[in-house]
Amino acid sequence: MTLRKIGLEEFQKVIYPEYKKIFPKEECKPYALIKKTFENNITDMIEIIESDKIVGFFIVNTLKNNQYAMLDFFAILPQYQNKGYGSKAIKLLKEENKNLEGIIIEIEKCGLGKNEEENSFREKRARFYERLGFQKMGFDIELYMVMYSIYVLPCNETIFFEDMRVSQAMFDIYKAISGEERTKKNCKIYPEGKEPNK
Repeated sequence: MTLRKIGLEEFQKVIYPEYKKIFPKEECKPYALIKKTFENNITDMIEIIESDKIVGFFIVNTLKNNQYAMLDFFAILPQYQNKGYGSKAIKLLKEENKNLEGIIIEIEKCGLGKNEEENSFREKRARFYERLGFQKMGFDIELYMVMYSIYVLPCNETIFFEDMRVSQAMFDIYKAISGEERTKKNCKIYPEGKEPNK
């Protein structure tokens, strides 16, 4: 398996149509925003290649001098799922970012789904990342009125993650993408278990 960074043209033709099929409409970022953050050297689009076939993709946000990458979107294409490609791809992404302290992901908070099926899916997703070594942080984030649990995959095994350091890295990335005002208005931190409706 290999990971290959791609440019806007290939992303728009090959990956963006798959991205729109896989993720719910309300979760998808407009192409114009991804293009803008790519051109500002924040976003990388990465194809996951197995035996010369594209089996999935990552969309990753990073900032110069920020010791954390944020895994914005990750998908294995439906026809290649349940073959172990996801685990292999995450391990490879970790290896290719060993100069960083960690890779951050936001997972919709378990137990807050609209029904049992959605809660079960969220729990399954959390277990998948935990099996790969992602560590749950001691805070949640409300983004645009959706609660997320935060996990970090250590790229350097000697790192002990501090909530404050990780949250600062995340907010720096949010501000670079959305601007300071929108970030202040729409992104809030809560200690774990203290979401707004409690």
